[in-house]
This record gives sequence, C-alpha cells and structure tokens, in this order.
Amino acid sequence: MEKLKLKPTAEASAILLGFFIFGIGVSFLFDEETAKLFRLVILEWGSFPMLCAITGGVVSMKNGFMPLYGIFSGIIFLPFMFLFFETNWGLVVACVLFGALGSLFGHWLFLKEVKRIEEGKPEKRRKSIIFSMFDRYDTKKYK
Repeated sequence: MEKLKLKPTAEASAILLGFFIFGIGVSFLFDEETAKLFRLVILEWGSFPMLCAITGGVVSMKNGFMPLYGIFSGIIFLPFMFLFFETNWGLVVACVLFGALGSLFGHWLFLKEVKRIEEGKPEKRRKSIIFSMFDRYDTKKYK
C-alpha cells in the first residue's frame, strides 16, 4: 500500500475534482450556446487534460510517482463526460495519459531534489510565484 501512495493520490484527485467542478460552474454563468461552446473548446479540449498533468506534476514533486493518479483522473472525468459533454472515450484516455505524464514529470523533479539533498546541498525553499512577487522583505534579490 505504501508504493501506491493512496493519500497523495486522493489529495491530487480531490484538487482535480475541485478544478473540474469550478470549470463547469463557471460555464453555467453563460447562456446555453456559449456555455456549450465554453465546455467544448475551453474545458474539454483545453484545460481538463492539462489540469490533469499540472495537478499530477505538482503533487508528485513532493510525494514522488503516484501510479494510480492517471487512472483516477480518467475516472474523475467520466461523470462530467456523461453529464455535460458528448461521449468521447479518447478524451478519457487523454486525461489518463496526461495525468500519468504529469505524475512522471513531478517524480523526475522529486528525484532531482532528493539527489541534491543527498549531495549535502540545502533543500530548496519553494515559494509560490505570487508570494515571491510581493515579498518586500526578501533582500537577496536587491543585492
């Protein structure tokens, strides 16, 4: 069970589910035709597969490879496919593949960080881009 990393996979899947629900919720703000076009172009072919990859990569950067995440990202998309989109099994496969690729990329970054720490270098302090843009007290960037 340790190798399956169920807790990080569940966290990443919950984040992905939140993104999916938020995207569908935003589409209800538009009229019917615009909402259908928004779901098809922006959500279905644009952001859903990329969100699978990005979420998998970010969570895998801290936890390593999550073997079940790709499958879970495809399973999460299934109810949305039957409720809001036309039945398209290719997109489910794309969500699975993008989720697995994102998890592999995050695992690669995770291994690079582990190697740095094993070499005796200090752990990189990760700070979000937004916080680093507005950090008034970080004097290192002004030297």
